[in-house]
Amino acid sequence: MKKVTQAVIVSLAVVLFVFIGEAAHAAVVTDEVGRRVRISGTPQRIVSLAPGMTEILFALNLDGQVVGVTSFCDWPREAGQKTSVGGFTNPSLEKIVSLKPDLILATADGNRPETVRQLEKIGMTVYVINPVDTAGILQSIRNIGEVTGQRQAARSLNAQLQGRLDAITAQISNKKRPRVFFQIGMDPVITVGRRTMISDVIERAGGTNIAGKDTARYPRYSAEGVMAHAPDILLFAPMATDREFKKVKRYWEQFPGIPAVKNKQIYPINTDLIGRASPRIVDAIEQVAKILHPEIIIKATRQKQKET
Repeated sequence: MKKVTQAVIVSLAVVLFVFIGEAAHAAVVTDEVGRRVRISGTPQRIVSLAPGMTEILFALNLDGQVVGVTSFCDWPREAGQKTSVGGFTNPSLEKIVSLKPDLILATADGNRPETVRQLEKIGMTVYVINPVDTAGILQSIRNIGEVTGQRQAARSLNAQLQGRLDAITAQISNKKRPRVFFQIGMDPVITVGRRTMISDVIERAGGTNIAGKDTARYPRYSAEGVMAHAPDILLFAPMATDREFKKVKRYWEQFPGIPAVKNKQIYPINTDLIGRASPRIVDAIEQVAKILHPEIIIKATRQKQKET
C-alpha cells in the first residue's frame, strides 16, 4: 500500500510539473484588433495568411517555422516553396488544419473576419495584425517578434528600418514638397486617401498626397479632378489586371496642362513593394523619395533575397 501511494504521489508530481511548465510558457496576449489570444510556448508551426506577414516572418529568420502561406506569398523566393493554403481572401480551412499549426497569422485588411472566426471556433490559435501606416508596420514587427519568441530579432530589424527612415527625414525636412497623385488601376482611376499605407509613404518620402485629406480610403478621381489639383508628380501602381504603364502615360498625355504631364514626371511603382505591410515598405519610401527629390542620397541597405 505504501509503495502504491508513493507511485501515485510521484505520478501526480510529474503531471503537476508538466502542467506548471506548460502554464509558465503560455501567455494570453491581445492582438491588434483587440482579441485575446492564448499563445502556448514558442510557436514551431506557423501559417501566414498574407504576403506582408510572410515577409516579416522571413525577415525575423522564422522561415524554418513557416509551414503554410497563401498563393500570393512570393517574396522572398523561398516563400514560394512553402505549402500553399490558397488565396488571400479564401484560404482552405482544411489545408490549414492539415498543417497542424500552433500559430496562424492573419491581417484585418485582407483576411475575412469569418475566416478568423471559423479557425478560432475549431481551436486554432489566430493572431490578427492591423497596420495602416509605416509606424503600424514597425509595431506589427514588434508584436510578431513577441508572439514568436523573436523579440531581439524584431528589435534589431526595427532599429535598422528606423535608421533608414530617419536618414530620409533628415534629407527632406527643409525641402519643398511636390504635389503627388498616386494612381491604382486605370478604369476607373482610383487613388489613395487618408489613413492608407500608400498615402503615408508619399508623406514620409517628402511629398504631399493631393487626396490625403479625402475621407474615403480609395476615392475615384476624374481627369478634371486631378487637373484641378495640378500634381507635380504622377505615380502609378498597376493592379493585377492592368500592367500596361504605356497605356497610363498615353491617357495622361491628353491633359498637357497637368504639371506632371507637361514635365514628363510620370513614374511606375512596384505594386507589391508599396502595397504590402512588410519591412520592404521602407524600400518603397526610399524609392518614392528618390523620385520626388532626386538629389538625396539613398544608401544601398535594402534587404536582399537569400541565395537559393
